[in-house]
Amino acid sequence: MSDSPINPPIPSDLTAQLSNLTPQQQAFLAGYLWAESQRGGVPAAVATNGAAPAAAPKRPITVISASATGNAAGVAKKLVAKLEAESLDVKLTSAGSYKARQLPKEDIVIIATSTQGDGEPPEEGVPLHSYLFGKKAPKLDGLSFAVVGLGDSSYPQFCQCGIDFDTKLGELGGERLLDRVDADVDYEAVTDEWIDNMVAKLKEVAGGSSAAVAAAPAQAAEAASESAFNKENPFTATLLNSHPLVTDDAGRMVNHIEIDLDGSGLQYQVGDVLGVVTNNTAEVVDEVLELNGLSGDESIEGRKGSTSIRQALTEQSDLNQLTPKFISDYASTAENKELNALLEDKEKLQSYQAWTPAVGLMRDYPQKLDAQRLFDGLKPLSPRLYSIASSQEEVGEEVHLCVARVDIEHDDKTHNGSASGLLCDRLEEGDEVQVFVEHNPRFRLPQNNDTPIIMIGPGTGIAPFRAFMQQRRADDAQGKNWLFFGNRHFRGDFLYQAEWIEYRDQGLLNDFSLAWSRDGEEKVYVQDKIRENAQQFWEWLQQGAHIYVCGDASRMAKDVEKAILDVIAEQGNKDEDDAAEYLNELREADRYQRDVY
Repeated sequence: MSDSPINPPIPSDLTAQLSNLTPQQQAFLAGYLWAESQRGGVPAAVATNGAAPAAAPKRPITVISASATGNAAGVAKKLVAKLEAESLDVKLTSAGSYKARQLPKEDIVIIATSTQGDGEPPEEGVPLHSYLFGKKAPKLDGLSFAVVGLGDSSYPQFCQCGIDFDTKLGELGGERLLDRVDADVDYEAVTDEWIDNMVAKLKEVAGGSSAAVAAAPAQAAEAASESAFNKENPFTATLLNSHPLVTDDAGRMVNHIEIDLDGSGLQYQVGDVLGVVTNNTAEVVDEVLELNGLSGDESIEGRKGSTSIRQALTEQSDLNQLTPKFISDYASTAENKELNALLEDKEKLQSYQAWTPAVGLMRDYPQKLDAQRLFDGLKPLSPRLYSIASSQEEVGEEVHLCVARVDIEHDDKTHNGSASGLLCDRLEEGDEVQVFVEHNPRFRLPQNNDTPIIMIGPGTGIAPFRAFMQQRRADDAQGKNWLFFGNRHFRGDFLYQAEWIEYRDQGLLNDFSLAWSRDGEEKVYVQDKIRENAQQFWEWLQQGAHIYVCGDASRMAKDVEKAILDVIAEQGNKDEDDAAEYLNELREADRYQRDVY
């Protein structure tokens, strides 16, 4: 008589076949058969003589990334890969693709988010953020969640979007699986530890018997199509051209930049951004070393192993942007009453931090730091990202940028931005520069070339719209095009003026509305032009137009959005809430896209 708990017993030939399966195949088959039996798809007699009860099915996990430049998305992908390796039931989605009203139906949600501008969510995370903080926010009593935030501690609202999501999900009834983690610019070590802790926790609370979830074919295809060059392995390109776009009396330097990508295999779409690897000048590094009484040869432990303090300051440390933590740590041993008083005044501290480079702090409140402490306190030097101002349909193996040099005036000295100074000043034609492409799928032209578009980009925010127009011309797009552009003066500040006039004369640019803030008695900005053209703006929206905004996130983007809401309310006869809902619907339909920074 057989000792098998299954009656009738499994046929011997099937048993032989099962013994030939790999452990992964056996795990898959076990999960598959369990799921089918729960649906009634695999009829089977259930033994009554001591069969072990089946394990509970796994709890589904949804990982949502809300990313501006791809860092948060990268963290989410790394987490998902590790969860899949543990055979957990997990799916990955971007916040831009996620339907917020699905949230109450979820079991476990993990959010990896960045923060942009003045504590705002990244563009693709706005609908989810608005839903959670709106009047229709759901009860989430059955939800388990965790949040990791990425940010930049040189900004006052450090990781604010992560704080928002974490706080609100808890307030709405969700159960926090792990405490939120906030990661700075040099985020990898922090997020790697969080991922390991998250995997351990999810194995504990979400385990079961279902099979490992295979990687989505789309994700695999996307990974396979990536160039060999990226942020971790940038391409050494050649500067082809750098020339000014403004007159000498414009008040600041703005250059058109052309870079040769030949041989890189790098592909970009209009709307993408270019990362530029930068470093600090020998002059600035020498001054920092001198102020701290260092020769530059002192050995320290850098972010890539042992190196000299001179090399680390040149390649790894941001000597322009201070963080509140560095100022506080510096003050702890400076023994300076004025600096201590500055720390007590939040408004003055923020202003000082924004307009003072690291060398300025050391000059204002001198003390000597040892090499390792100096390096450890400074913010990591990150690549700078620039909106691409060209279409490969027109420029081939080149990429064009529109770059304004950042000038910080402190203590009667001018300090240039490390990357903008490199591109506008220090590099000569033929010099090398390391670059990589960051894709920006939330800033794309309409798929239908007949769709009208409204482009709003003051200052260097005009860059992606130059690329848009090149692409529209290459595609022979029939959709109407309307540009809102603003700057200080018409004479000397109208970036790419000849090109825009040519587009207008060719009939490709149907309208442009120009705002010059210093040419008249009253300052005029692009948001004023939106209100001035309210009826036409609304008519274009009724015709299906897509709205694009590029430029400053802290003020311009907010003022422009307020103007758009005013137009919707006035022309659409809507109250404030209905106007906001209408704009959110445009955003969710990819008809309102922003590339703001």
